[in-house]
Amino acid sequence: MGDPADEFRNQWVNPRDILSLLLLVGGDIVQKAIAQLVGFRLRPFSRGRGRGISIAPVAFSFGWVAYGFTNLLAAVGDMSLMPRNEHPSILVTCSNGFVRENRSWVLGRFLRDHELKYVADRDKNDEHQTPVSVRIDIFHLEPGSDVTCDYVWWCGWATLVVQLAIAAIPWGLYGDWSAMLVTLCGTLLVLGTCMIPQWEREKWAGRKLRGDKTMCLTRGNGSAHIIVLLGSAGSWDIESAAAASDTPHRHPGTRVIAMVLALLWTFLLLSVAGLQDNTWFLVAIGALGMVQNVLAAGAPRHPSASGLHLRSFERAPTIIGRRESYVDDTDASVDLDRTNAELASLAAWASQPPLRHSSDSHKPAAASTMPPMPAWLQTMSSEDGVPSWLEAKQPSSQGKTIEEGGDVVYATGVHGALMELEKWVPTAGLAMVQVFFPGGLEYNDASIRDNVHKKFWQRAYYTAPVRKRAEARRKVEENRGRDTEPC
Repeated sequence: MGDPADEFRNQWVNPRDILSLLLLVGGDIVQKAIAQLVGFRLRPFSRGRGRGISIAPVAFSFGWVAYGFTNLLAAVGDMSLMPRNEHPSILVTCSNGFVRENRSWVLGRFLRDHELKYVADRDKNDEHQTPVSVRIDIFHLEPGSDVTCDYVWWCGWATLVVQLAIAAIPWGLYGDWSAMLVTLCGTLLVLGTCMIPQWEREKWAGRKLRGDKTMCLTRGNGSAHIIVLLGSAGSWDIESAAAASDTPHRHPGTRVIAMVLALLWTFLLLSVAGLQDNTWFLVAIGALGMVQNVLAAGAPRHPSASGLHLRSFERAPTIIGRRESYVDDTDASVDLDRTNAELASLAAWASQPPLRHSSDSHKPAAASTMPPMPAWLQTMSSEDGVPSWLEAKQPSSQGKTIEEGGDVVYATGVHGALMELEKWVPTAGLAMVQVFFPGGLEYNDASIRDNVHKKFWQRAYYTAPVRKRAEARRKVEENRGRDTEPC
C-alpha cells in the first residue's frame, strides 16, 4: 500500500477521476443559461436581413455532459428544450378581463427582473416614505423581436476567450495539447447545441398582433407589481405566448440532433476520464465556465435582451398606490343618466367614422361636420372640462427620472391606483379590480353561453340566500335527529 499522504499530495497536485465527475454536475444551470442567451442571429452575408445563424455565447463548463443527457431525455419525451416558467404569474386580457396562467419562461423572467429593479417597499413607514400597496408600470410594446446584446452576452464571449487562453498554457509550456483539444471540442458542442432551431421556436412561441391590445402581467391578488403592456400591430402578442404549448413548436430534427450530441458528449467524457497530467488547467476552465453559466442563468437583464422592446407610457408611466387613510363617501348611489350625459360629447366623437386613408384624398371629406375631440381627453384635467369622477391625478416628476421616482402618479391604496389606471388606460383598471378584488359568488351573464345554463345560474344566484339558510337548518335538524336516536 502506498503512503496516504503521498496519495493525497499527488491527487491535489494533479487531480484525476474527479474531473469526469465534475462534468456531470449542474445540468439545470446550463439549460437556463442557454434559455437566457439564445436568440441572437449572426447575418454575415445578408446585410442585416434574412434568417442568419443563431449563436449563443454559453461557455463550456462542468454541467454540459449532464445537460446532454437531460436534453436527450426531453427530445425523446415531450420534445421541450426551454425550462418551465419558474415564477408563477398570470396574464390578464383587459378587453374582456380573461385571466390565464403564464406558461412563458421569458415573461416570467421579465416580471422577476422588473420586480428586482423597481422594489415596492411595503414596510417603510416614516415621515419621508409611505408604504407602497401596489406599483403599476405602463409600457408600449413596440414591434421588433431582435435581441439586444448586453453585458451578460459579452461576458459569455470573454469567458470563451479566457478559457482558450488557459488551455494554451500547458500546450506552450509542456507541449501538452490535451486541454486545448478538450476545450475546443466542448466549445463546438456547446455552440452546436445552442444552434438547434427549436430553442427560438419555444422561447418566442407567440404570434404577432394585427391591432391594438392591452394586457397586464402580475403575480395576482396580493402582488405589489402590475405591468401594463399596450400592444400594437406588429408587436408580440404576449397573451398567445403565455398560453402557448411547447409541442406544436417542436422541430423535426431536434430528436436526431439531441441523440448525436449526447453520443459526442459521452465520447468527450471518456476522453477526459483518461487524462493524467496537467488536469488543473481543465478544472480551471470548467470552473470558469460554471461561473459564466451561473451568471447567465440568474442575472437580471433588460427586457430588450429577451426581445421585449418597451417604451414608457408618456401620459402616466407609473402609478403607485400608497397605504394612506382617506374619508369615505356617505353613500354609494350614483346617477347613471347624468353620467351618460357627461360623456355625450365623448360618445359622439368616438362614434364617428375612421379617418380616410391618404389615397382617398380626392373624395370629399366630411371631417368638418364631425364633433371635435374633447380637450380633456388628452390631459384628463378638470381645467379642460373632464367630469369630476374621471379627473386623473397628474404625474409628478420633481426633477427625477422614472427610476428615481419621477413621472409618477400617486394614489391612495390599491383601489385608488386601479382607479387612476382606469382613467388613463380604459378597461385596464376594470380588468385588474376583478383580480385584486374578486366579486365572489356573482352571476355574470357574459361568461355563460347557453340559455339553459343561464336560466339555471340566474335562479341559483337569486335564490342562494334562502337555499343557504335552508341547508343550515337541514343540518341542525339532521344533527338533532342523531342526538335523539336510541343507543
